[in-house]
Amino acid sequence: MIKIVETVKVGTEEITIDPNDLDFNEATLNEYMQKEASLYNYYGQKAADAQAQLQLAKMHNEIAYAEKFKFYKASNTVALTESLAKADPEVVKTAKHVISCARVLDKLKNYLRSWDKNHDNAQALGHMIRKEMDKLGFEIKTRAGNSQDVLIDERIKAVLEKTNG
Repeated sequence: MIKIVETVKVGTEEITIDPNDLDFNEATLNEYMQKEASLYNYYGQKAADAQAQLQLAKMHNEIAYAEKFKFYKASNTVALTESLAKADPEVVKTAKHVISCARVLDKLKNYLRSWDKNHDNAQALGHMIRKEMDKLGFEIKTRAGNSQDVLIDERIKAVLEKTNG
């Protein structure tokens, strides 16, 4: 599956949306769970910043429209004035900026939704792993001076010795 890393701009800051940050498996689940909250918080803050940028863009668009409406109103009907103001290049430019800001906000919100779904998936995988370990009878306890890797190796060795001999 091709995962497209994308950069969006919120104000002057470039934000990288990297679907690879959502990857995890049995071996990387703990690492993923440890980094997940801080990344979710970061993108949540950036979505809030994008929301503020969108509101500012809308405000600038309304101001530009009002100024152009006032300018064209002097010699035209209301309907023509509205049309001329909406079609004015400056108003069109600010309207396009509003659309661009809304698009960035939508991308960040969708990325946050992906994190939400992925969190559920990570929890489900962790639950399944614990269930499998319970069924297999694994007991991983830390002994003084032994890391969990050493304890796992000892357990595997003991199981192999029972089955081979």
